[in-house]
Amino acid sequence: MLLAAIACTSPRPDGETQRVAPVYSLFCDSSAEAEVPGSVLPELTAFMKVLGRGADAESLAEWSRSPAVKVFTPDVDSVFPSLGKIESALGDILASASVEGLELPRRRYAAVVWGRPESIMFCDTVMLIALNHYLGDDYPGYSHLDGYRRRVKTPRMLPYDIAEALVATAMPYRHRDGSTVLSRLLYEGALAEAKYRLAGGDWPAALGYSEDEYAALSEHETELWELLVGKGLLFSTLPSDAERLVGPAPSTAILTDNSPGRAGRFIGHKIVRAYIAAHPDATLREMLSPEFYDSDATLREAGYVGR
Repeated sequence: MLLAAIACTSPRPDGETQRVAPVYSLFCDSSAEAEVPGSVLPELTAFMKVLGRGADAESLAEWSRSPAVKVFTPDVDSVFPSLGKIESALGDILASASVEGLELPRRRYAAVVWGRPESIMFCDTVMLIALNHYLGDDYPGYSHLDGYRRRVKTPRMLPYDIAEALVATAMPYRHRDGSTVLSRLLYEGALAEAKYRLAGGDWPAALGYSEDEYAALSEHETELWELLVGKGLLFSTLPSDAERLVGPAPSTAILTDNSPGRAGRFIGHKIVRAYIAAHPDATLREMLSPEFYDSDATLREAGYVGR
């Protein structure tokens, strides 16, 4: 971990605070006669559009009586008494992206509450951030979820999820016929590196792990690499193999039942870090491009051998 800290990039710049419209609070006392402030109308319209509803007063009053509003809003207010930290983190993410040469579209941002499974969604030019997905891994409302899903539902993870959503939307993975598992791992590794640089410099959080899970993966890094190569997965062209290596799951069972889920993303990031060590001038924009993650030369030039 000391070597990792030494190898990190320069400190993130402080960005201009970005306004996040508190759309969820509009429904606390909504009625058919309520008037919506014009300053939040674009965010509110996008939110209601995702819900399949209109932005008229009657629809707003109806949604204000929904179970999601009644159950989650008080708890969101408890965990997030102010949106100031979120607005500041968002500003820092956008400022860091600019320094890194990433062109992220400017958007409007809204904090919402809903019963949908998505924690972050884009609608038109608005990013909708569902704060009820970040109430803490011990939140009673998450008790029905598996542990690997609960552990990412914390305020700590929110800036990293925002960074991932912004970067992955601007520069998504481009699968082509013949794309290998290695290609997907390299992209996921580059995306994790972007999250690390933009959202706060915490590698476990950037990869979606607890400190203990990250330590366990680091301890067994060589073993995981040997399994990946030995099972013939690295150059598999089956999208299902890639998904089993990087998709959320209780374990990366395609390698071993004892490893945390998404171990492929961990290995992908280790390859990316090895590449950066060999090519210090490599940029995030380059590494998030098909020319990097689809190149047969990337692994060779990284010199990665499982440690």
